[in-house]
Amino acid sequence: MNPTRYARVAKDLMQGITSGRYPVGSLLPTELELCDLYSVSRHTVRAAIDQLLDQGLVSRRKRVGTRVEASSPRGGYSQSLASVAELAQLGQNQQRQIQDMRHFIADLSEAERLGLVPGEHYLCVSSIRVDCVHDSLPQCWNEVYVPRDYAEVIELAREHPDQLIAELIEQRYGRAIAWVEQQVRAVLLTAPIAHALKAEAGAAALNIIRHYREENGDLMAVAETVLPADRFTLISQMRRDRSAG
Repeated sequence: MNPTRYARVAKDLMQGITSGRYPVGSLLPTELELCDLYSVSRHTVRAAIDQLLDQGLVSRRKRVGTRVEASSPRGGYSQSLASVAELAQLGQNQQRQIQDMRHFIADLSEAERLGLVPGEHYLCVSSIRVDCVHDSLPQCWNEVYVPRDYAEVIELAREHPDQLIAELIEQRYGRAIAWVEQQVRAVLLTAPIAHALKAEAGAAALNIIRHYREENGDLMAVAETVLPADRFTLISQMRRDRSAG
């Protein structure tokens, strides 16, 4: 079974639920109908539905079918990320509300934590991101670090709140994101971030640092995101390398 294929089916069904195409209380199409709709096997359909079950979006009963139970995932926003394109889609699902912008020279501790060059001049854009479909609490606190040479992207970030800053750099400066490194760790919400997110200080959260790089490895941007644990689920798929022993 192709893990990317079932993730795409789950993602489309999830979007259908959150958009109201499949309202709460309705039944999803049958497994056979979904197989025909997406041109996939029953194993793929079942894996996709299992993903929806895990998020509390649906329930499944024999002789009844798969019933929509909620319009948003249990525990808040959920995102399946398997490619740079899907990462860009995340920006379209949420909108940026800029809170602050600062210039700084990276010291040794900042450079080590964020993968920057010590002594180099950077810009940092701090923002919260909100769900542009549902009127809900802020989803996360986000800080994006870019080299000073990309200063013009700040105004573009204000004009295009639904696009990732790294994506705006691509468009403005003719760069191309080739790969993204992602580091995830557990943290506790600091008081300032908790206040901005209307959350409880000291609550559990995820800290995600992403490095956007060109094909030659040059760094385009670094994004650091803090997400309260009850508002976000990150879903990843891993493909087994059959050539490995």
